[in-house]
Parts: sequence; C-alpha cells; structure tokens
Amino acid sequence: MVRWRPRGEERLATIDVRRFDGQTIVVHFGGHLTSVDAYTFGNSLIAFADTVRCVNAQINPDQRIEVRLEAVGPGSFKAVIKYVKKGIIGLFASVPQNIFWIIATIYIENSLDGPSVIEIADDAVVIIRGEEKIILPSMEAFEQYEKAKSCVDVQKNIAKTFRCIEYDEAIENFGISPDIADEEPLVQIPRSDFDALVKLPDTLNDDQEKRRPRMHQAVLVILKPWINASDRKWTFEWNGVPITAYVRDEVFLDRVRSHEIGFRNGDAIKVDLEVNEELDEDRDLWISDTSSYVVREVHTFIPIARQGEKLL
Repeated sequence: MVRWRPRGEERLATIDVRRFDGQTIVVHFGGHLTSVDAYTFGNSLIAFADTVRCVNAQINPDQRIEVRLEAVGPGSFKAVIKYVKKGIIGLFASVPQNIFWIIATIYIENSLDGPSVIEIADDAVVIIRGEEKIILPSMEAFEQYEKAKSCVDVQKNIAKTFRCIEYDEAIENFGISPDIADEEPLVQIPRSDFDALVKLPDTLNDDQEKRRPRMHQAVLVILKPWINASDRKWTFEWNGVPITAYVRDEVFLDRVRSHEIGFRNGDAIKVDLEVNEELDEDRDLWISDTSSYVVREVHTFIPIARQGEKLL
C-alpha cells in the first residue's frame, strides 16, 4: 500500500488521493496510546466534520449534507466520518463531486513548504513539491481543490483540528484513510508537522483583514422566488431597497417545494442574512458587497394576510 511519509523515513512518497473514492473517510489518532482525552477527541472530530461541511459547500453548493460519526476502530483511535445527502434536492440530484480527495490534498499540501508545480495528464493532475507528488483524478478535481483551499472557513477548521490535538502529547501523528481496515493511514502527518497546520496561510490572513462576513437579522419582502432553481438568486425588498440573494435553508425550501408554503404578493420572511464586507482602506470604512447576500436560515414565514407562522 502506498503511504505518505512511511514510518521511520524522512522522505515523502507519492500519494494517490483517488483512493478516497467513497462517502466515508477514516480519521486516525496515532501513537503509543492507551487513551485519548475526551475533549481532544470530540473537539478535533467536530473541527474535522466542519471542514467536511465547508468543503462540500464550496464543491457541491446545492447539496446539503449530514456528517455522521459511524464507528471507532481498534488499535490507534480511529473514527469513521460519513457524509449523507439531505433534503429533496439530495434525493434527486446527480452524484455530488467527491470531497474527500479534495480534503486529503488540502491536508497534505498545507503541511509542505515551497511552491507547487502542476503536471496535467489525460487521466490525472499531479501536484509536485520537490520530490513529493499528490495525484488528483482530473483537472476538474484540481480546480475544485483550488477553490476549496482558498476558503477561509476551510483553513480555519483545519487549524482548529490540529490545535485541539496538539495539546495532547500522547498523540504522535494524525492520519486519514479510506478504509477502517487499513492497518496504517494512507496519509500520515507526524506531530512535528502539526505546527504548520495550526497556522493559517499568510495569504488568507491578509485577505481576512480586508474582507469579513457579517450576519443581519432581517425581514425580507419576497418579490421573485425561484422554487425549483437553487442556483438562481431570489429577489427581495429589504428596508425599501431591492436586493438579490441565494436561499440556502433547505428546510424552508423543502416546505416550499412540497407546497406547504405558497407565496402571494407582499409575503415576507424573517431570516439570518449574510453579506461579505470589504475594507475601503482610503476611507477606513467597511462596504457591503451587495452581490454576496445569502439567506442562511429562515426563522419565520410572514404571509401578507396574517402574522407569525413559526417555522419548526
């Protein structure tokens, strides 16, 4: 079995992330372990699961998922993470793009120093750093990887994963693998590399200082909904001003598609509305990017004829 950084060796081997071809990924906590602190185990798994969700949101924006802890294996502590499609879209959508080879590549490349060289073949894309090689299945997968790794939330959760396990000195390595039966992880990151993964890349820190998300509690009057086109922005009126926004609350959308909720002119929704703000350094002001509105959660549907239907 090809493994990354074989035990006892300093060199790095070629890693083919195409082995992560299913809906599960196994997280390993390695070392001479007889126990793992419950908070270390739980918090690091939560951070890893949040990484899975963030990458999925980048790669499969119309596909809501549930991340489950399936089993814990013998030997070094192992946890099986499985993602499950959710909602009406999930039942009828085409097969979502694989996210676990993207996650594996992000974890590997984040722990390596130096620039990358990209080689493109008919059936794969190879990322090369010195003598190290990471094989992705296609140019499409590489483009998805580039998109996911530039997401601040993805990088934050990777950093949080390693920040949690760094406190437990008994954990000598962190690994991921496609199969719980693997005696050793396919990707194995030694403790000496944890520090590199705890730190956010400088480019993300720079971007983060100039761009930030902001959440508003808002009442939006519905002007133009898109019931069966989740890739289209809805048109609303907010405080008398027209705006457009994606609606990403699948519970609300499922109720709309099942005709439990119908719209009439003047209906409104009370929501959590997210918008990105960018720093205008010349004026020292944060300016809302009006193209970035997203309805994250719908709390209440407000029909024009009556008030206060509470969404469960």
